[in-house]
Amino acid sequence: MRVLHVDSGKYWRGSQKQIWLLSREERRKGIDSWVVARPNSPLFRRCVESSIPTAGVKVRFEVDPIALANYLRLFSQICPSVAVIHCSRAHLPAGLAAKLAGVPLRILWRWLDNPIRNPWQRWKYQHGYDAVITVSQRVAQVLQDGGVDAGKIHIVHVAVDPNEHVLYERQHARAVLGVPEDGLMVIGTVSFLVPRKRVDTLLEAFQILNRNFPSYLLIIGDGPERARLEQLAERLGVSAKTKFAGYRFDATALMSAMDIFVLPSVRDAAPVVLLEAGLAGLPVVASRAGGIPEYIKDGETGLLFQPGDPKDLVGKIEALLGDKDLARRLATNHRNFVLSRCTVSHLASVVEDIYRRLVSSKGG
Repeated sequence: MRVLHVDSGKYWRGSQKQIWLLSREERRKGIDSWVVARPNSPLFRRCVESSIPTAGVKVRFEVDPIALANYLRLFSQICPSVAVIHCSRAHLPAGLAAKLAGVPLRILWRWLDNPIRNPWQRWKYQHGYDAVITVSQRVAQVLQDGGVDAGKIHIVHVAVDPNEHVLYERQHARAVLGVPEDGLMVIGTVSFLVPRKRVDTLLEAFQILNRNFPSYLLIIGDGPERARLEQLAERLGVSAKTKFAGYRFDATALMSAMDIFVLPSVRDAAPVVLLEAGLAGLPVVASRAGGIPEYIKDGETGLLFQPGDPKDLVGKIEALLGDKDLARRLATNHRNFVLSRCTVSHLASVVEDIYRRLVSSKGG
């Protein structure tokens, strides 16, 4: 079986990491897995470094005839039995090219929980692909609300590779980041800084938290919201105790600098970073938004707070700071959940089963 994964993203985010992990694991399992990515993007480079057959196609906008021609040429040359299209910008040119090239099985992988808003999107999901893979029940519900037949939807949890999860020694991680070793607890997050991630809620909560629990805030990640968030930290009077570390390719290894991990999103389908925090052994506080409750069980593997409510977030963080046994128990339970349900080996097996059942149903 030859599988071609298609993505046109320019950044290294959760979906790109999943494509790399999945395609690499598929090759380990004997599937001839290829990746088509934006030329010289982090995903393109990482796949080349991992000896995954990789080709480059740049998609400028959703209706892009040049990208369509390039995808059609590649599909005709590579002759995949399965095409998996991951990025929304590539859905039209890559999906149409796969159809014109006669690819037997065409799958759309939906990562986000954005509502289906227009007739083109409804047609795309209903008629343009043989199946849709999603990463949470929340995304599946959004698709069904948009008119997609539930029978076409397959839910597959995101995953990590425990065998390659590296953590820096705590003191080294803090030294690399410039986090002071002054005995203060470090509250941290790893995030693409965009509005839906609501890092402003974390900053507002951090201001309140410091009245009773002096601590330090570490924000790893970059994005269009960074300047605004830095200005907000200044206005709140917490900039001296807040570190904006920017984009780090070794972000997961640097999690060892943290004591508590926070995910404050108001919309998040299935954040891989929650799994990485679990492998890092960190107690997690996350918002009750999107697909997050499918990965964090409140009071069992972490604590959930009301999205956009800094006071509720403070209460959850204070609960962990004031009860080390609770923090340790939640962190242990979450790590066990990740290791039992969210490994890349499990992901690849589930996805391979989907491929084979769909091919069989089409008479392949």
